Amino acid sequence: MASPRSPNTNTPNASWFTPTRLLVLFCVMAFLVYLDRGVVASAAVSGSPGSRADGGEGSGLQGDFHVGYAWYGALQAAFMLGLLTGAPVFSALAKSWNPFKLIGCGLLAWCFATAGCAVATNYTSFFVFRVFVGLGEASFCALAAPFIDDYAPVGKKTLWLAVFYLCIPLGVAGGVMFGGAVGGSDLLGWRWAFGLESVCMVPVAAFCLVSPAVRMKGIGDEHGKRPSTNQEEGDALLDLETDAQTDVGNNAQRIRGNDRAQASKTTSATDFKSLVGNKTFLVALGGYVSYTACVGVYASWGPKAGYGIYADSLGSPQKSDLVFGAATAVAGVFGTLLGGVAVDFFPGSASGSGPGGKNSASVVPSLAVCAVSGFTAFAFLECAFNLNLSFESFLLTFFAGQVFLFCVQAPVNAAVLRAVKQHERPLACSLVTVCIHLLGDVPTPPLFGFVLERVTASNQSETKDNPNGVPTPNDWRVTLAWFTTALCFASFVWGIGAGYIWRLNGHSGDGEGGERPEDEQSDSRCLEEEVSVPFLADDDDDDAGSDRL
Repeated sequence: MASPRSPNTNTPNASWFTPTRLLVLFCVMAFLVYLDRGVVASAAVSGSPGSRADGGEGSGLQGDFHVGYAWYGALQAAFMLGLLTGAPVFSALAKSWNPFKLIGCGLLAWCFATAGCAVATNYTSFFVFRVFVGLGEASFCALAAPFIDDYAPVGKKTLWLAVFYLCIPLGVAGGVMFGGAVGGSDLLGWRWAFGLESVCMVPVAAFCLVSPAVRMKGIGDEHGKRPSTNQEEGDALLDLETDAQTDVGNNAQRIRGNDRAQASKTTSATDFKSLVGNKTFLVALGGYVSYTACVGVYASWGPKAGYGIYADSLGSPQKSDLVFGAATAVAGVFGTLLGGVAVDFFPGSASGSGPGGKNSASVVPSLAVCAVSGFTAFAFLECAFNLNLSFESFLLTFFAGQVFLFCVQAPVNAAVLRAVKQHERPLACSLVTVCIHLLGDVPTPPLFGFVLERVTASNQSETKDNPNGVPTPNDWRVTLAWFTTALCFASFVWGIGAGYIWRLNGHSGDGEGGERPEDEQSDSRCLEEEVSVPFLADDDDDDAGSDRL
């Protein structure tokens, strides 16, 4: 077993490694991680608090723990508390510990925490275990995306990120359906859903811990020393094809060597200072926060809202989980891949060769796709909940809104990775994780539950109907419509930001990319300019690439 100490040793990547295998491994991790998110959101697992009028005990998690909608929404905040605490810690540890091994450690903790959720005896213990679930997941969220960006083929980086982020809707949808099947079963029950997902993750975490580690580019070498000339040549062979032009190879080598040297000297504090001064990064982050605030509501409350509005058409919470889970899965596949293809279609989006030759220009296509997709999703979702549609028409409109909602996933993360220096990517990813959750989907699910209860109580006092305090279909519609407006704001931020960055790079010849020395810019300048990554030209070359490593 390789030691987790030292982020990158002066040895080639693991013998099992090929870029495709690494992508598959991370996709499996992502699917299982987001399966848990879907399980918690499942209508059958969450259940209902019971009727206040007849003293009913309710069902599922809410019934067993005797909690209302606001306290149920607080469970999302508990999970995010652990995620927000762990993300910056793991990004800082990546400077001295191997990032691949850190992911394995975090996922092992995730396994123990989800198993704890299965045996929790009360709401307080369940809340604490959800905190540790988020803490374990933080390692994966902070460190996985830079690996994908390192080894994806030139010109297909956003598409590979799209495949990776495709596991988010598939995992959430699978969790909703899995939770509905297991949680609604008379033989099993909602606790089994958490126990089974824990068992599934154990072999994945164990593989990361016992197998030879994979290097993350841009992270300092052992003892913080700059690699020798021979090592630099070896690294160049990992990043450039052997027949690449000599001048391009030398330039890429020099840029990577300088970035490694700088990475070994910088601290998390200096990297943070650099990030908060990066306007391109802040534009991508600002829209992402608002976008996540809306997505958090739909992820936590979507199946329950669907059943609350169309209970007559759906018949049971289990069927609601199945229908909305399947719709989310299909929409996620189309939307996430569509977003990745759309960005890579733009000239200069992968090479960073936009107007003025600045790397920040390559972010403009990503932000433009985010702005258009976000606003289109906003329009469809508002129509779905504001118009009194039949269930079939609602589902079709809701599905279209979800397609464009998921179009944002790959482009916004590609924008984040391309806007920063190579060695800043782990901290950038962790900072994004902290901000989008702390300001986005941590406060909105419990806030949604609170607003829903207030809207329900207000309508009850006005009409004297609904004495049980159960939200009516109109209560669900109104509350969801309010929270969906966050998508409109996100689109505005991305659209204005893309135009501003384009103007700086296209007309003034300066911009965010020009504020940093050429040899300190993001890795995309040297890895994606007229060169390609070995063993990625064709899928059939994977084995040959592994031999070269």
